[in-house]
Amino acid sequence: MAADALGSLVGRTVDGRYRIEAPLGEGAVGSVYRAVEVSTGRVLALKQWTASALDAQVRGRFLRETSALDTLDHPNIVKVYGHGMVEGVPYMALEYLEGRTLDSLLDERGALEYELAIDITRQALSAIAHAHRHNVVHRDIKPENLFLAEQPGKRPQLKILDYGLAKFMAPTGDPTKDKTLTVTGMVVGTPLYMPPEQAAGVSVDLPVDVYAMGCVLFEMLTGRLPFEGESRLELLTAHMRDPVPKLEQARPGLRVPPALQALIDQALAKKQTERYPNASAMLEALERAVAQPVAAVAPRPPPKAAVSAVQPVANVRSPWLPIAIGVAIVLVLGLIVALLR
Repeated sequence: MAADALGSLVGRTVDGRYRIEAPLGEGAVGSVYRAVEVSTGRVLALKQWTASALDAQVRGRFLRETSALDTLDHPNIVKVYGHGMVEGVPYMALEYLEGRTLDSLLDERGALEYELAIDITRQALSAIAHAHRHNVVHRDIKPENLFLAEQPGKRPQLKILDYGLAKFMAPTGDPTKDKTLTVTGMVVGTPLYMPPEQAAGVSVDLPVDVYAMGCVLFEMLTGRLPFEGESRLELLTAHMRDPVPKLEQARPGLRVPPALQALIDQALAKKQTERYPNASAMLEALERAVAQPVAAVAPRPPPKAAVSAVQPVANVRSPWLPIAIGVAIVLVLGLIVALLR
């Protein structure tokens, strides 16, 4: 199947298993449909790659994502129920979710409420920690890949999406270990949330995801990114060189536990070895930080009153004032007499 327009699968049954009902969305490398599993009636999301499966990069991403999601079973990671090929193009049957991405929420609200930001971070770190224990690095943690699934009467349940750029730290677990998908110096990921070593195209490890989550947490709390630039080069340079900004400077008046700044500082350390070694360690640090009382924000000092060039005379009478006035009058009269002679 060549790169068909969105909606081309609607009405069809894929592999005799999934009946395609409606299109849900379309991205750079594929389309997503609402589908029903014929045997169970379960509603699913079917992701179909539209690029040619003969492309090594596309096939590699497909194999990595299916392998990662097959390996990882966690309530905060989207579930995969099946995958295969349809007319030469790979597809994946995923858990059907209703809600929105964190990216969409941030676009609408800017900064989030402190409690919501911490809850999302806690769920995300729990899922990433699970993946890290299975030697899987996501490598593209960003708000667009963090989905907030609706739960009636409750806060949203976070689901991590898209393990297409995942790296398997144990070579035996990587389905693409015998294929050359990247070369030294090749940069993969999203620059807005990319640590210096990933931006430089060098080998990455578990702290890559720690750094990305530090960026996401900073953005949720302040409504802005920790590092910015007008071009890709400026942005990557900022990640590599600029100091970690302070929360209170990015969002004046923000009330958070003091230890939260220290947590972000460590998560965004330039060197991998200076960050939390994995998401579990960062999650533990987060729980310690939020257990502290929220810092009281010092009130802003009142604006200084404008100082007039002419100072008002104090409303206090001095006993020497009449004498001084008399002396001045005598001196002035003497000067006038001298001038008239």
